[in-house]
Amino acid sequence: MDGAIAPPTRTSGGRISWLPTIRLRSVRGITKPDTSLAVSFIWAGPESGEIRFGGMTDADRNDSAPTRDVLVIGPGAIGCAFGAALAEAGHRVRFAGRLAFNRLSVTHPAGSIDRLAVMASPDEVGPIDLALLATKAHQIAGAAHWLQALPDGCLLGVLQNGLHHESRVRPFLGDGVEVVPAMVACPATRHAPGEVEIRGKALLDVSDSASGIRFAAAFAGSFATVQTVADLHTSLWRKLMLNAIGGGIGTLARRGNALFVDDLDAQALARALAAEFLAVAQADGANLNAADVDRLIAHLQRGTTHRASIVVDRVAGRATEWQARNEVVVTTAERYGIDVALHRMLTTLIRLGEPT
Repeated sequence: MDGAIAPPTRTSGGRISWLPTIRLRSVRGITKPDTSLAVSFIWAGPESGEIRFGGMTDADRNDSAPTRDVLVIGPGAIGCAFGAALAEAGHRVRFAGRLAFNRLSVTHPAGSIDRLAVMASPDEVGPIDLALLATKAHQIAGAAHWLQALPDGCLLGVLQNGLHHESRVRPFLGDGVEVVPAMVACPATRHAPGEVEIRGKALLDVSDSASGIRFAAAFAGSFATVQTVADLHTSLWRKLMLNAIGGGIGTLARRGNALFVDDLDAQALARALAAEFLAVAQADGANLNAADVDRLIAHLQRGTTHRASIVVDRVAGRATEWQARNEVVVTTAERYGIDVALHRMLTTLIRLGEPT
């Protein structure tokens, strides 16, 4: 997952208590690492006033909030990052993935978390109140075992790129599982199984629905910022703009955002792609405008050392989530009768580079 250009937000003040009454108080500091709390691991086989949670100290944590049994499906960079945040918030966290590890070690700008990881077999799923799906968008079928194990009443946060989060996962879920799509903005790198470095804010946008508010509240007391927004559709399209354009060009060039710093041709290509993208996003109801394009270009010109996850996968010879990041722009454009010749060419070239 990649960092995103987030819109300005407002944060309420006060104290947090459990739903349905939400009161917030201002907070300072970050929870210190607590190596005494074990984190379980399961290895796998077969926009208006936002409510923001996160960044609270132990003294600020509301002990009356329920402790949840959490399953993180896909312990890559994003799964470990937000799984660590939930563990820091006091929940019982387990991971479901293909690679076992015995420690969860996550560093972020304000500190670090280093905790033991206890492994269990896939047959010992146990109770699950809250789950995170943090696989790549094209890897959902491989997580079917875990998704089908989620019980009625479970909240499933889908931490993935692209659009249409619920329609991607619903075929694998029971009717009673509540899906919470999330926009992820978290520049994180996995250096080894269970070892992740976060170089900026760990941010999630979720809808301001009842389930979104419940999901966000679970992160109270952690380093992560999880905010509810009135227009998640626009938030997802804004993130997709960065993924489709910056990540798309980077995939073909096999380079990170640094390629945009001094290359006027790369900047011009990004702006031309953004013009096509904007027409499609607006047709689909996203509240984006020319200012969003300007912010995108400015972001790319800053040229951070961060490489989009799709670039990392392409360089490593792995399959990528090009459908969720690029093809979706083309198919949505077709639905509205919009010509996106540049995006079609970009998508075709990325597809042709996929491993056979």
